[in-house]
Amino acid sequence: MTKLQKASLYAFCAFVVLAIALSYLMGATLFTGQDKPWHMQPFTDADSLTAEYTGKYELLGKKSLLSRFADSLQATVAILVDAWGVPFDEKLLAEDFSIFKDLPHKEFLHHRLANRTRHAEFAELRIPGDSTSPRDGVYLFGGDSLEYGRNLYIDSLGYGVRLFCQKCPDSVMATMLDSVLAAVEVDSASLVKNIAWTTQDSRDGDRAKLHATLRLVTDVARKHSGVRFIIQGTHRPILGDPKIRRESFAHWVPVVIF
Repeated sequence: MTKLQKASLYAFCAFVVLAIALSYLMGATLFTGQDKPWHMQPFTDADSLTAEYTGKYELLGKKSLLSRFADSLQATVAILVDAWGVPFDEKLLAEDFSIFKDLPHKEFLHHRLANRTRHAEFAELRIPGDSTSPRDGVYLFGGDSLEYGRNLYIDSLGYGVRLFCQKCPDSVMATMLDSVLAAVEVDSASLVKNIAWTTQDSRDGDRAKLHATLRLVTDVARKHSGVRFIIQGTHRPILGDPKIRRESFAHWVPVVIF
């Protein structure tokens, strides 16, 4: 080999060694070392309920509560309260549940697989029964129908009537729910047996807003004692201050059934 050929070979080998070293370093530090967005980062031991919780509340598995508790003989309202999770501090959940103290009810903790509202709707709001049955459910949401693509999938869950209200607070939607229930109760021949509402005022994790929404739900339930209400959280707070997210269990939500 000529000196030029040897020099080219040495240069090529050095390039290969350098490329392998850089690839290893980049894979070990640059790519795997980068942090995920804060709302996607896991937390250690964020899913193990304390003895206080397991001893005080009945735990419900992953099965849909609507399929488990809905009553075919009466109207059932399934309400998903956005960003209502089970806090580490048991006293905080007791404060939440105390809002319902004036109405006969049962309290549970329910396992939620994912911290997304869309997942909660798919998991909890599907009307039980044959998929070929009439789409006689009513769904309410105080926001845009395009959010999470609800205009594309809510009908497939069994809700042929979809009432969307652009930028409407929970107070407006609670009034709308009250009107729907009043109409159903007046019409004894009504096929509507399932009504669903996904709230949104508390999505930033603000506890004052959460309690305001829970009181709205209680007020509506008090006026319709012949209706079964299944109220549960969508997931723990994942928007707003990251500190708030770190104060709740990862995959448990509260449940109240009137």
